[in-house]
Amino acid sequence: MARRLVAVVLIVLALPLCIAAIEYLWTPVYDFPAALPFRGGQWYNPYAAVTPAAHWLKANFHAHTRAWGGLTNGHQTAAEITNTYRALGYDVIGISNYHRIDDTFAAESSYMPSYEYGYSVQKTHRLAIGAHAVNWLDFPLGQTVHHKQLIIDRLRPTTDLIAINHPRMRHGHTAADLRRLANYDFVEALNPFGDSIEEWDAALSSGHAVWILADDDNHDVANREILGIRWTMIASPSSRRDSVTVALRAGRHYGVRGHLAELDNGLRSLTVRGDTITVACDMTPTRITFIGEGGATLAAAAGVATAGYVARPGDPYVRVEITTPRTTMYLNPVIRWDGVALPHPRPRLNVTATWAVRSALLATYLMLGALAISVRRRRAQVSS
Repeated sequence: MARRLVAVVLIVLALPLCIAAIEYLWTPVYDFPAALPFRGGQWYNPYAAVTPAAHWLKANFHAHTRAWGGLTNGHQTAAEITNTYRALGYDVIGISNYHRIDDTFAAESSYMPSYEYGYSVQKTHRLAIGAHAVNWLDFPLGQTVHHKQLIIDRLRPTTDLIAINHPRMRHGHTAADLRRLANYDFVEALNPFGDSIEEWDAALSSGHAVWILADDDNHDVANREILGIRWTMIASPSSRRDSVTVALRAGRHYGVRGHLAELDNGLRSLTVRGDTITVACDMTPTRITFIGEGGATLAAAAGVATAGYVARPGDPYVRVEITTPRTTMYLNPVIRWDGVALPHPRPRLNVTATWAVRSALLATYLMLGALAISVRRRRAQVSS
């Protein structure tokens, strides 16, 4: 009886490993394009259509309810989370449980079906915003950049927007990864579990036109120390899902780090004339900083509500950080481009390398299986 119980336990434990082994067996190998900075004779300005009278929405796309029997550490219901954020003036509130789309508020026009993807030990998570279905493929025991790219590519047809969540958390997505990965929309560069501005700059410096996202990643809205400390401001005429999606794709938003979602300033305008980039704030901030390739500081101004920077020929992008006594605003970058399409480098499947790796893995599995059978036979002979 004891042996049968042990056998059953071993089978139960081995089943997930067998499934994972099959998933790893089908991993492709990609050829990633060389990291090239943005180039072109024009500037793409995500805020070109933003006027002083623009309608700004406050958004959080990353919050967890009680789900999966409490395994994911969410403390409240969707209604409790939504009511709490509404009281803080939020217009767009996303519920992002792991591999589950919450439809509590599906009847509302601002409803954005979302979920957090990933159950790997590295916390390599992604946020599916505007999700149509849940994708379950993952590599739980560790991931190379090739695994990470496959996951993004598998997610792409099932969701409107994709964010790389908290890259710095457990080094789930390193700067080296973000220099290569493609086919996603945002880097969640502001997250309480680890802000990842350096990783975002790594992606931008490698020619990937991806925007910032800022979220609370909240699991307990009753704890006001972790409530409203990271959020996204979106220039959208409406909180309708389609309107917000268009604005986010265009980069008409910025991320904020602060406290209880209290914004003590705002973006009035960002304009580009020739190579002169000018940013104007609603109120005078402590500092306006212009940031360039690799996160380098290009220029800074203190005690003024309007500041400008004349871009040099070697500047592939310029982004702005606005600091006040209580908040820091991180604007999306102004990017060099050809005036036709923003650059989105795409990796290509290396068929030869892919099948070489798959063959090597299959051979390894067969050897391990043969070894296990041999050991079992020897034990049976000894016991007999």
